[in-house]
Amino acid sequence: MRNKLLAILLVVMMVFMFSACTSSTPPPAGDNGDDGNGVEAEQVSINLWHIYVDETDENRVTTEKVIAEYMDAHPNVKIEQHILQDADYKTKMLTEFSGSASNIDIFSYWGAGRAGDIVNAGKMLCIEDYLSPDKVAAIKHGADNNFRYGGKLYGLPMASWMMVLYCNVELFEDNNIALPETYDEWLDACKKFDAAGIIPVALGGGVDDGWQAAFVYEALVNRIVGALNEAKVLDDMAGFAGNDGFVEAAEKMVEMNAANAFGKSPLEIDEVTSNVQFFSGVAAMRLTGSWFTTNVYTDEDSVVAGKVTALPIPIVPGGNGKDTDYVGGFIDGWFVNAATQHPEVVADLAWELSVAMGTHQHEIGEGFTAFNYPTDESGLTPLGKEVSALANRMVDGMVAWDTFLPGDLADIHIDACQALLAARANVGAFIEEYTKIFD
Repeated sequence: MRNKLLAILLVVMMVFMFSACTSSTPPPAGDNGDDGNGVEAEQVSINLWHIYVDETDENRVTTEKVIAEYMDAHPNVKIEQHILQDADYKTKMLTEFSGSASNIDIFSYWGAGRAGDIVNAGKMLCIEDYLSPDKVAAIKHGADNNFRYGGKLYGLPMASWMMVLYCNVELFEDNNIALPETYDEWLDACKKFDAAGIIPVALGGGVDDGWQAAFVYEALVNRIVGALNEAKVLDDMAGFAGNDGFVEAAEKMVEMNAANAFGKSPLEIDEVTSNVQFFSGVAAMRLTGSWFTTNVYTDEDSVVAGKVTALPIPIVPGGNGKDTDYVGGFIDGWFVNAATQHPEVVADLAWELSVAMGTHQHEIGEGFTAFNYPTDESGLTPLGKEVSALANRMVDGMVAWDTFLPGDLADIHIDACQALLAARANVGAFIEEYTKIFD
């Protein structure tokens, strides 16, 4: 009996020792790069990809801060960042993940349909398997909807965003033009600014920035069709052809373009140029996401700090959109390549990035954190407070279509919206393009 007990005890001890030696989570490195017990820690190299090209962009600054702090806390981890402009980035990710994407460990991306392509190909890490239950529980209810596939969490949201119509109040006052609350007032303001030689709405919808053209269409759909109706069509991938609101939105976009609302040649300039137009005071308005807020104060070209107000998308009288509907939501996040050699480390880094960036975006008024952690809003700029107050009264939202739709369908959407900014835009041809998406 005694021998049997000793044998059982020996087996238990061996199992314990084996499991301790084969733990999947690498020990944290000490100050000298060891595991805290004097043993050299495994050297880990991580390739991190993102789209924050502008070195003054708050997301770029926060990303680099987290990278530096993470490497400082984990001397055995080396993180190399790779940066591409939005359109090139999307192409790069699709190309890489058509193969092994061996040079990608962690990357910023968009949930819903965009990430769904990679998840469905079996090439995205189920990040929930590498997070503690308390971390998963810290994500706000609904904030992870666009990051779950088959009920499992594959990515981490950072913060929600909201489309805003930024207006240079000084230009409105100097030209005796009222801030627009309705579509007709918006169109009228555009015509008056154009007559005065001022670009009404800065918009660079060129080759690499077609999402800006799509923003105009989606803003009008939001006000004519309504956020909930719009979301149902995209969720069901049906009901587009039978809804005249989508046609009316296209017609109004063509009407605005014919009135030079977006300048003389919006398809010939890019996002950076359109930003400069607004920052330098040669454009009266800028329709873009809330991430733009702090740039009004920090961009080197900006002379409009203190002169800008934040407005919601103008209402279309008779439309189904409510003044509490908005374009935006939780869609930007961090994802991990399923083929990474260091899933535990990379999942941990993704968590650190998502929480830090979500918190920072919230605290400067660019977005609204996805996590149930305290935030400090005392440092909000006046414009940041406006955007935050505006967001707090919104109820129903729909994210940008090019992030919700799978990549190939998103490209059709963007190309079709760019065509509405062409000199000979054809609404009938535009609607025909959408049969490729919804039929």
